Amino acid sequence: MTETDVQAPAVEETKPEGNEENATATVSTTEAAIIRQLEYYFGDANLAKDKFMKDQIAKDEGWVPLDVLLTFKRLKSLSEDKKVIVDAIAKSDEGLVEVSEDREKLRRHPERPLPEMNEERRQEIYARTVYVKGFAPQNGTTMSELVEFFEPFTKVTNIVMRKYHDKPTKKYLFKGSVFVTFAEKEQCEKFLAQGPLKYKGKELICKMQNDYYEAKKVEIKERAEKIEERKRKKEEGNNALLAQLPTGACVFMEGLGKETTRESIKEAIRALDETLEFAYIDYQKGDASGYVRFNKQDAGKQLLEKLTDKKVHFLQLKIDDAEVTAELLVDEKETEYLKKIAEEQAKRKVNAKNKGRGNRGNNNRNHHSGGNNKRKRDRNAEQQEDGDGGEPPVKKDATGKEATKPTAESEAKAAAE
Repeated sequence: MTETDVQAPAVEETKPEGNEENATATVSTTEAAIIRQLEYYFGDANLAKDKFMKDQIAKDEGWVPLDVLLTFKRLKSLSEDKKVIVDAIAKSDEGLVEVSEDREKLRRHPERPLPEMNEERRQEIYARTVYVKGFAPQNGTTMSELVEFFEPFTKVTNIVMRKYHDKPTKKYLFKGSVFVTFAEKEQCEKFLAQGPLKYKGKELICKMQNDYYEAKKVEIKERAEKIEERKRKKEEGNNALLAQLPTGACVFMEGLGKETTRESIKEAIRALDETLEFAYIDYQKGDASGYVRFNKQDAGKQLLEKLTDKKVHFLQLKIDDAEVTAELLVDEKETEYLKKIAEEQAKRKVNAKNKGRGNRGNNNRNHHSGGNNKRKRDRNAEQQEDGDGGEPPVKKDATGKEATKPTAESEAKAAAE
C-alpha cells in the first residue's frame, strides 16, 4: 500500500452494537491516533481507491494481519507493539474495525460493507465536504498537524491534502489547501457557520467543495475567454496589416549561388527595371532560395513581364552567373507568405512598444549615445529612399555594396528578437 496524504476516522453508516465499556474507556493521545489511522485504512474513503488494501481484504474473509498493517509508515510511527495497537482499537466506539480471536488480525466489520462508489454516492460525499485554504504550503504543514487542528470539529471522517507536481524537484508538494469530509451534512454546515477560522494566526478560506468547484469553473471559463479575446485582437491586427500589403508583389527565387548577396539580387533586378521599389529581400547569403517583396501592387508581375513576353509564373533570371528561377507568388502561396509577413510585422510592433516602455525614465542615461542615434537616423533615411519601408537594413561596406558577412537578420529572426 502506498501511504497517502489522506487521513481521519471514517464512519459513514449505522454502527453495529459495540461494547459499552469501550465508550467509557479512557483513550490516550497515542491510542486516539492509532484508532484514527486504523479506521482510515479500513474506511470508505481509503478502500474506494486503495488497491493493496482491497487485495488484502479479499484473501481471508476480510482479515488483514497486523504484521502487514505494521508495514505502513504512519501506523508503525505510532507504535510497533501489537498489543498496544489491538488494545487501542478495542476502545473505539465506532464499531468499524473488528479484532480476531487470536488478536493477530483486523478487519472491517462485516455489518459495515463498503458502499458502491457511483455518481449519486460521489455527490452525497461532496455535499458534506468543505474546501479549506490558508495552511502553510509545500513542507510547511504535516498531516498530523491537520488532524490535530480538525480534531475538535464533529465529526471529520477524511482529510485530503491537495498537492501539485513540482517539475524542478519532481515531487508532489502541498498547495496549502485541503478537502475535509464530515460524517453528516449538518456537521459540515455547522463548521462553515461558526464564522472566521484561523490557523497559526492566519485566517482560513472555507467554503463548500461544490462551491469551490463552481468558482473554479467560472475562473477557467473567464481565463479561456481572455485568451480567445487576445487571439481575436491579434488576428484582427494581423488582418489589418495584411490588408495593407500589396498583392502581386512577391517573387520566390530558387537556384541562388553561394556567394550571392541581397545587393547583387537588387542589382540584377534594377538592371531589368529601375522603377521597381523594394520592400524587403528575405534572403541570407549562402541560401539556395529567397523571396523578393516589392512596395507596389503587381510589381512582381511587372518584373516577370520584363524577363519574357510570355505571361507565365516561372521564369529564368541570371544573378552572379547562376540561373535563378523566379516564381510569382499567387493564390494560396501568396496569401500564406503575406500572412507570415503580417505576423512578423505585428511582433516587431509589440517588441518595439515593450522596448519603449522599458526605456522610460532613462532619458538622462547614456549621454554619449547621440552619435549612434544620428547614424541610425541617417541609415533609416537612406533605407526609406531605397524603398525598404522600415525593414531591417542591409549592412554595406565602404563601397556601398553588401558586406561579405551580412548582419541584417531576416524578417523572421527580427521578429524573434
